Amino acid sequence: MFLSRRLLRGSLKSLCLSWGLIWSSLIQAESPRPAPPKSLPLVMETSDGGFRKTTLWKGGKQRIGNRELLGSKTLFRKQLWWFQGIAYDIPIVKHAKVDRALRKLTVNKRAQTIIGIKRSGRYMPMIRRMLEEEGLPLDLAYMVAQESNFNEMARSRMNAVGLWQFIASTGRRFGLSINRWIDERRDPLLSTQAAMRYLKHLYGIFEDWPLAMAAYNCGERRVQEAMNTARGKGLKPHFWNLDLPRETEHYVPSIMAQAILYNQRERYRFAHLKTAKPMDETRVQLPVAFSLEEVSRRAKTSFQGLLKLNSALYRGFPPMNEDHYTLYLPKTSHAVLLDSLKRNPQPERTWDQNYNQLVQDSPHMMRLLEQFGAPVYFRVKRGDNLWDLAKKHRTSVARLKRWNNLKQNPVLRVNQRLKLYVPTWQVFREIAKLPEMKSSSKLLAKKIRVRRGATLSLLAKRHKTSVNKLMRWNRLKSAKSLRAGQRLIVGYRRVPADSTVQRNYHWIKVPRHATLSHLAMRYKTSVRQLMRWNGLRSAKSLKAGQNLIVGFSDKVFKPVSKIRKIRVPNNTTLSHLALRYKTSISQLMRWNGLKKATDLRAGMKLIVSKPSNLRDSDHKVIRVRSGDTLSKIAMRYRTSVKTLVALNDLKSKNLLRLNQRLLVPTLTTNES
Repeated sequence: MFLSRRLLRGSLKSLCLSWGLIWSSLIQAESPRPAPPKSLPLVMETSDGGFRKTTLWKGGKQRIGNRELLGSKTLFRKQLWWFQGIAYDIPIVKHAKVDRALRKLTVNKRAQTIIGIKRSGRYMPMIRRMLEEEGLPLDLAYMVAQESNFNEMARSRMNAVGLWQFIASTGRRFGLSINRWIDERRDPLLSTQAAMRYLKHLYGIFEDWPLAMAAYNCGERRVQEAMNTARGKGLKPHFWNLDLPRETEHYVPSIMAQAILYNQRERYRFAHLKTAKPMDETRVQLPVAFSLEEVSRRAKTSFQGLLKLNSALYRGFPPMNEDHYTLYLPKTSHAVLLDSLKRNPQPERTWDQNYNQLVQDSPHMMRLLEQFGAPVYFRVKRGDNLWDLAKKHRTSVARLKRWNNLKQNPVLRVNQRLKLYVPTWQVFREIAKLPEMKSSSKLLAKKIRVRRGATLSLLAKRHKTSVNKLMRWNRLKSAKSLRAGQRLIVGYRRVPADSTVQRNYHWIKVPRHATLSHLAMRYKTSVRQLMRWNGLRSAKSLKAGQNLIVGFSDKVFKPVSKIRKIRVPNNTTLSHLALRYKTSISQLMRWNGLKKATDLRAGMKLIVSKPSNLRDSDHKVIRVRSGDTLSKIAMRYRTSVKTLVALNDLKSKNLLRLNQRLLVPTLTTNES
């Protein structure tokens, strides 16, 4: 009995062991994700939301999966996420949107991805080092791949600029200088520091990196409103449950896809690409009296290369509203510049003549040049004229005439001595004190509604432009993107910023074989003025049939009649129109000869206002009879054809329709 019990107990024990082995093998088969290394213990942390599993790591370099992770646990970096055997310090999840973004990066946008991977070597070490210093997750560096594809000159359609794509207001909010002299959004170091401050601010609000990245794209207020909406529906307010703009919904999954792609380049066949060398962070601080031209000469480097390194100085010269400015230099040129400054610490008196064209031709600017500029003298050679001399010395003909007391059409003598003033740093310092001038003109877009069957080539031919321009103006990816009913920009024209001045411009239709010089002579203006009014870059831009501004005057081109007419839109009534144009229904019916309100038809022309000097007793509405002409009607009502054309806004005096309504002067007789 005792023996049988011992045998039964042993068999049950062996059965349990074998079942345990089978169960453990099944679990290992179902979970393909490898367990974390033993050197990284798993602990349980408590939080307001309950228990949370966190992977801790010790300081220094540690190999996790196939990556090296630097640093230690911080306030902003608490947890690791495992995906396909690799650890990440931002959330990487398996989701359809992540798969779709990864497929787009590796297939549809493969060429752009290749360019971004090649550029990443220049900025990635600097960005990861700064992230490590700030205690932020290192994988936030892949936000730059999604934002600008590692292009510091990138500009979006919303005017976001730089590696981190800051708009101007957000950039200034986090410490970047953006003015007419410098744009620090294009500075890799300064823009990265501002991005760190912004990301810390966002994480402090949401305490969740997907939400912080979404707020970086669309703003924290938009994310908070979406979270409140999700709570109202009884959902957890995490990223995948929020109703956000379409761009933001694809933005966070795209960052996750960028992180996967950059860490598995072999898998997606990008391992053969060679990345650029890390950027040279050597910088030097100089007074603003040193121009970039002088710095490039002293450092024995190229001016264009120096401009490329300092893209934040987008105008090509120092920020004149500051006393000093910081400049990136090649490491090999740094010592050369310092030696040159030791030998001669004083800047040059005159700046390069390239800066002449940055000073406008206004009388105030000329006085600044005469007061603070440096005089330069030269001799006239055989065959020289004022135009060629002004172009050679990068100045204007008007300045040469003023500074040398020349007449309107001067005759230059060979070996004649002429003088001009070139700008110094004091000139630009005075310019910096002036208030920033607003543009005196603006570009107006001409828009049309695309009809059924229209193509870009037909529209380009009709509006005298090119298919490439239409695609660029309307941000079309291909010619097949055109849709019927779409609003399409077919051209731009430059008009004064003051809209009241715009009404007084005189427009003409350019005849065939006309040139700008002929039109300027005919309308008593200049070629330069015609080009400025119409936004023409060259005289060859003129096309036959084009609408052209040839002048303006309040007296000459004042309209004869101020009667306002509209084309009646669909689904409107006389009461709506009377309310909109601040008049009465009876007044509208009397002005337009309507017997009842139901006579209103969509598409008909309707008088909606009259000046006070045109009383109803002075004019009345008649209908055109069979055989009537404007000359007969003018004779009948004792007026002129010109008056009838002006009163009724007729395009041609020969086009009259039977039963057409006409406004005519009232007679004392009973004739109608």
